[in-house]
Amino acid sequence: MATSCSRAPASLALCAATVGWATAPVFIRGFSTIYDPYTQSLLRYGSAAVFLLALSLVFYRKDLRTVFCRPRALVAIAALNVIQQCAWVNACYLGTATMAQMISKVSTVFVIAFSFFLFREERTVIRSPVYLGGTLLSFAGVALVLCKDGASLLPQFDAATWLALFVAASWAVYTVWCKHLVSDVHPVAMFTVLALYTTLGFAALSAAFGEPRTLLEASGAITVTAIVSGLVCIAMAHSAYHYAQKHLGSAFCSSFILLNPLLTNAMALYYWSDERLFPTQWVGAATLLGGTFLVVRARREVHQQAPYADVAPGA
Repeated sequence: MATSCSRAPASLALCAATVGWATAPVFIRGFSTIYDPYTQSLLRYGSAAVFLLALSLVFYRKDLRTVFCRPRALVAIAALNVIQQCAWVNACYLGTATMAQMISKVSTVFVIAFSFFLFREERTVIRSPVYLGGTLLSFAGVALVLCKDGASLLPQFDAATWLALFVAASWAVYTVWCKHLVSDVHPVAMFTVLALYTTLGFAALSAAFGEPRTLLEASGAITVTAIVSGLVCIAMAHSAYHYAQKHLGSAFCSSFILLNPLLTNAMALYYWSDERLFPTQWVGAATLLGGTFLVVRARREVHQQAPYADVAPGA
């Protein structure tokens, strides 16, 4: 239970994480005319990894050492992270920041579905009528959000849409996998090593398929902005969210973070007119976010009844 002393900074941390993750697709789309997807990710993840390494060396050195001793598991999950980040950046390049952010919220549904096989408490959640209703609402919301023609109620699936849906599913796998890995270490230490391995992956992809020379050709202002985006959207947002989660609870934080598509849309509209949503899409957005909120609520209710549920045997 959060005390009054811890609640205020934790609330600020949660707001910072929400804003940080909301700005990510805006930054990514903004850099689309300057960097290829691999080089942009290399620069942003590299800056985040350096910051997180310094943070972990000061506060989580023991856990950092523990995680470094598990290279096989972390390299595998870093490979998944590289794949999903490539899909995420390309979804923002090919579509809009708002659409990518909105569709990614379906990952909340997938997390519980995938956790069914590993975590005992999720087997109760997935049978909950609230979860099932929230899932149906979420996918109905996605269908309405994809009605990109204001005169039609037919959803339109393009490359950006499929990439965003892939990101939602792979992010769920990533989340469940991480939950299994960090049972005995601090999440920030784990993510530090993951960010380092991910940076190495993007360095290889940038050298093989990208244009790493743009790192030198871009102006100083652009480079600084890209570095700041990595620090804010990756390093700061993850660290702040873990702090808020510790003091405010996972369910509340998961519910609050659902607001970031609205913030993304507000910021993206300032730069691109095609970020505007039709009335049908706004209905879909409300339905999608309402459905994911019900999913979070179903999970919270089950966890309150069985707060000590453990990893299922044979996981």
